[in-house]
Amino acid sequence: MEQKSIPDFIVFDDDVINNLICEKIIQTTIPGAIVQTFTEPERGLEYILATYADDNSNNAILFLDINMPSLNGWEVLDKLDEFPDVVKGHIKIFMLSSSVDPLDTEKARDNPLVSGYIMKSLSQVKLRAVFPDCINPAVRPTVAIP
Repeated sequence: MEQKSIPDFIVFDDDVINNLICEKIIQTTIPGAIVQTFTEPERGLEYILATYADDNSNNAILFLDINMPSLNGWEVLDKLDEFPDVVKGHIKIFMLSSSVDPLDTEKARDNPLVSGYIMKSLSQVKLRAVFPDCINPAVRPTVAIP
């Protein structure tokens, strides 16, 4: 399988509505983007391990919520850290949380697996700021929530 120029997108959040919003924002802002959402992080981890274990797998962006009932975001990161390097090499992780706790932002910043911290909710403006190379310049933001 040859890597695409557009990464896959994965969202782990126990809130179905937030997952739907993320999916629509990503697909509207990045035409052709593939988005997988998971309300159960365990199932998402299984998906990542099965999908990104090959050197030729596509790259992916994981938006990870912190506060989830079965596994929280920090526990997910611990499990991801145990994955083979080839899998971790295909995944870029962004915490996507409503937490305003400075300890959470600091913990995310200090974790080598985390590339950034984004305050909920995801918007086209935030997506454009983080992934300018994936954005079709002809697509104009319809949501201007910073």
